[in-house]
Formats: sequence, structure tokens, C-alpha cells
Amino acid sequence: MKNDFSSPRRMSAGAFVIIAMKTFKELAGAFFFIFVSLLFAPSDEQSFSETMMRTAILTGIIVALSLLVAFLKYYYRKFHINDDKLIFTHGIVFRQTTSIPLDKIHNLRTKKGLLYQVLDLRGVTFDTIANDQGDVELILSESDWFMLLSHVREGEKATYTKDATVPPPIATKDEIRKVSNSSILKGALCQNHLKGFSVLAACLAPVFNNLNELGSDTTDRIFDYIDTGASEYLSSAGQWLCFFAVVYLIVVVLLTARIMLRYGNMTITITGEKLTMSSGILSRYTCRLSRDKATVITIKQNPLEKIAGCKTITIGQASNASETKQWNEIRIYGSKLDEKVLDWWLNDSNHATEHPLMSAKSGKGVAVRKFIPHLLAAVVVTYVLVHFVGIMSLGVLIGSIYACLAGTRAIMAWKHSRITLNKSYIKVNLGNIARISNYMRYCDIESVEIKCSPFTRFTYRVSLRLYTNAETLSVYSLKIDSAVRLRNLILSQPERDTLNNQ
Repeated sequence: MKNDFSSPRRMSAGAFVIIAMKTFKELAGAFFFIFVSLLFAPSDEQSFSETMMRTAILTGIIVALSLLVAFLKYYYRKFHINDDKLIFTHGIVFRQTTSIPLDKIHNLRTKKGLLYQVLDLRGVTFDTIANDQGDVELILSESDWFMLLSHVREGEKATYTKDATVPPPIATKDEIRKVSNSSILKGALCQNHLKGFSVLAACLAPVFNNLNELGSDTTDRIFDYIDTGASEYLSSAGQWLCFFAVVYLIVVVLLTARIMLRYGNMTITITGEKLTMSSGILSRYTCRLSRDKATVITIKQNPLEKIAGCKTITIGQASNASETKQWNEIRIYGSKLDEKVLDWWLNDSNHATEHPLMSAKSGKGVAVRKFIPHLLAAVVVTYVLVHFVGIMSLGVLIGSIYACLAGTRAIMAWKHSRITLNKSYIKVNLGNIARISNYMRYCDIESVEIKCSPFTRFTYRVSLRLYTNAETLSVYSLKIDSAVRLRNLILSQPERDTLNNQ
């Protein structure tokens, strides 16, 4: 049988082409400097034809070596399923066999780039929580992928059969939600202004130097300068402003385009315990996540997102040591599905109406903690501009503006900081300009820590840290008795032992 995975088998034939392309890219990068040095080595009598011949020979060597290595990788890379385990064998010199129980796979990711689509293939990655377990990637045909997916689903069902304490999932109809490209575009445009302003600030350095002409003399000199040379200076300033505006727009457009290419044409499918997100305009990415492996739900809304009527949802999942930040999170831009995602994750559509068990707000120490580092940075910037550059008025102005902005952010961080314990989940509100709500389940809390500072003996305030295998959240400047009570309530909740409503 073509899709019978009971015996070791190689990946689809087209996988060799993709492996060869990846291998060529790796080897070309490794031999780049050698290639350039040999190609452009000094030679008094080297003609154009000789240069082209040398280029062709070197390219041929790299291509031949890439094909050889790719063939060996493809030939020795096999997989099969035995006793509800995915067994993956690979390696050329050192043979390596990896066995992953199907019920331990907490996330399925797929990728369909342009080359994958041409060959009708799909790159599949299986994630586990094991710290010493790296990702396992297979390149499969569509028929092989769906057959393998059915085996994974059978392995998940077997988990409920073995464990009598866990009821089997109820068969439900797929609930498909689409996030329109216009919503994603609005969400993307609301994300990147801070980065754009950072680039803009870097470009402003030449302007600051030109402002030395103004100096720090009397008001008369300023008026004289305006009367005599304002027209020329304003013309130059207008050009600079146009240049900075163009740079800023380019930055925003590039960052927005990156988000659109990765998250455009997004479809979210909820099937019982599973949430599947598919997105991408040129390349299609698919992530299939189990509800019990989603550890933290973060919902962010900055002022621009509030005006646009959307939010950014981030699903933090249980991670292993091999995962990068990119793969450790599922992000949904420009979304209005925050309540739907929370309903699925908590398995409770009435979570918003729960009466809080306890709520505690951070003290003013949060504002002090956030403000002091930025105040020191403002003093340093002002000192550098005044002492080394010689721009007193501008230096004081920049330092004052920076300190005011930092103070505003610190006050807003204090206003937003709060932790609330509900029956089935914990809500931690953070953020300064943006409102950030982090949702955690009791069963996902691995440890709770109360941390004192050198000032605790005077302020009677401590920090509360919540640790999960995906993220650590800290709530600062809580009263000692409130922090102790919060810790005891979190550790005593019955929902820590089992997922809510299971």
C-alpha cells in the first residue's frame, strides 16, 4: 500500500529537489568567500572568457557537491510508524534514530513555499516538549501528509482510551473563522510605528549637528537668524523632513509587507481540542495546536488598534530547547476573535462573567521601577549633547521630552498593572501605552515565586512571578499579604491538577 507507514520508507521523490536546493544554499554560503577570492584573483592576463570559465567550473563543483550530499541525505532519511510511535532515521556519517510517541506531539506545523507548491509537497514538523528533543521535519506529498495526520489523530484517541480518568473528546463540527486581509493590514500598520520612529531618530542625527548654527545665545540672534536666513534653512529643513518621512514610510511598508506575506489569507479552524491556523500569501504555513498545550493567551491593544477596532492575539505554547521565539508563538493580527479563542482555550463560553476570587493592583513602585532607567538615559543623552556636541538648548529639549515620555509610560504601566484570580483562569494585566492582558490556567503554572527587593523592608511591597513552560509573568509592587494570599490561592486551586471541565 502506497501510504502504509508500517515499514521504513523514504520521503516523496520530489523531496530530493527541495533538499538539493537547501543544500546548495548552505554550501554556496559556506564557500562564498573562497569562491570570490578564486574568481577575482589577481591576474594580468586573465580574459573575460577565462573568468566566465572559472565561474562555470566553480559553480559546477558546488552544484555537483550539493547533489551528492542531497542524495545521501534523501537516501538515508527514512520514517515509519510502529507501536504508536513515529520513528525517524537520518544521518550520513553518524546514523541517528528518533522515536516520538504520537500522543506526545503537541504541535504540528507545515510549510508550503513556492517550490513546495510546484512539486505538490508539504514540509511537516513535529514538536514535542522534551528539552533534548529537536524538531523532526519531513517533506511529504499531500496524500502522505493526510495519511500521517490520520495516524497522529489515532494516536491522540488512544491516549483517552489508555487513561480512564480523561473522558474522550466530544465529536464536534469544524468551526472555521477567517481573518480578512483588510483586518490583518490594519493590525500590521498598528504594530510597527515604534520601530519606524527608531529608524527615524537615527536619521535625525545629521539634523542635530546642523542646528549648531542656532547656538545658545540671546533671543536677538535667533530673530536675526530667522530674518536673514530663514528661507534657505527652511528649504533645507523641508528636504530633510521629506527624506525622513520617506524613510519612515519605507520602514513601515516593509515591516507591514512582511506581516502580510506571513499572516495574510488567514483561516482559523476549531475542531474540539484542536485549533488549526493556516496563513501566508506566497508560502502557506499551517499550525495545528492542542488546547492543553497552549499555555498563555496574550491579547494586546494599543491606541491605534483601539481606533481601528482590532486586537493582536498571541498564543504561547509549551516550548522545547530547540524552538525559536518565532515558532513558540502563534500570532493573529487585526483580530476580533479574542473571545472566541478564549472560549475554546478555557472550554468555557461563560468565563467573562465569572466572579473574581481575588484581585490585586500594583503600587506606585511600578512607575518608579519603569521610570528610573529612562531618567538616567535622558540625563546621559542630555550630557552627551551638551558637553561633547555643544548643543545645550537642543540637548536639554531632547532630554526633557524623553523624560516626559518615559514618565507618561511609567504612570500608564502602573495604572494597567493588576492580577486577577478567577475560578478557571488567571488574568495578568500589563503594558504601558498598549493594554496587554495575559491569560493563564492554573494547571499550566509550574511554580510561583515571591521576590523581595532591598526596599521591601521600607515599602512592604514584593514581586509575584508565575512560571510556565512557555513564559514567565511578573507582577511588581504588590502588598506582601496580598502576594502571599495570591500564591496560596493559585497553588490550592483544583484546576491545577486537570484541565478545566475535562
